[in-house]
Amino acid sequence: RPALGWQVEALDEIARAGWRGRRQRQDLLVRLLAAVGELSDPSAVQARLRRAVWAERARIALRELLPARLGGASIDVTAAELSDLAETAIEVALAEARQHVALRFAEPRLESGEPSAIVCLGMGKLGGHELNAGSDVDLIFVYDSDEGAAGELTLHDFWTRVVRRAVATIEAPTADGMVWRVDLRLRPEGSQGPIVNSVAASERYYETWGRLWERAAMLRARPVAGSSELGRVIERELIGPFVFRREPDPAIFGAMSSLVEQSRAELSTCPERDVKLGPGGIREAEFF
Repeated sequence: RPALGWQVEALDEIARAGWRGRRQRQDLLVRLLAAVGELSDPSAVQARLRRAVWAERARIALRELLPARLGGASIDVTAAELSDLAETAIEVALAEARQHVALRFAEPRLESGEPSAIVCLGMGKLGGHELNAGSDVDLIFVYDSDEGAAGELTLHDFWTRVVRRAVATIEAPTADGMVWRVDLRLRPEGSQGPIVNSVAASERYYETWGRLWERAAMLRARPVAGSSELGRVIERELIGPFVFRREPDPAIFGAMSSLVEQSRAELSTCPERDVKLGPGGIREAEFF
């Protein structure tokens, strides 16, 4: 419900400009970048990004509330557009964070002299392009290599600073709210692991320690922000071989069933009323 003056103004603008048409990812990115303007003022970036994302979410919600004959959208269209909106917000936050850290230290470069790159993988509902209004975004960040530097920083230190700043830009609560809730616990070693890993470090982890539930989670991993070229490399060389083993293993069926039972026992206090973790709930649909 709009409670602030800028929110009322945003709704007025939506009414004037029209809201029935779906906006594609590139259009949303252009709009967010235009709303944010210069990336050099972090407080302005936070405020403008929050306001722009709120307005887009309000427009998307309005379309879903109305019947199709009045220009309303289906839940599939809403989920896809919310996913695109989240991706573009992450893209803007990542760009601001990279620029800020690079200006403070130096541009990140590989030993070859080429610029170092990072990609953000969307997991869960974001990776599946099916985000809903109450979803958080599950993210994993991966950079290309540890062979290089950014001035006095190692590439790992550089990208760690970038990711921390980008995540704060997205989820830190301010007077204008937050952009999105972020969950980084699906990364290698979960909440105990580094906030960002190189491709090589990620490969070592998944080859040595990767568990079945991580293979299942990686089914919906998708590059959503950062370097699309690096994203394609990771899909081909890291995700594909980890998820799809060379030889079929019939034991996987029993193991997946055990994971479902384990998720109920460990995470649900009242399974019969739990729409996410109970029998027939969201988690079982995902496992299926």
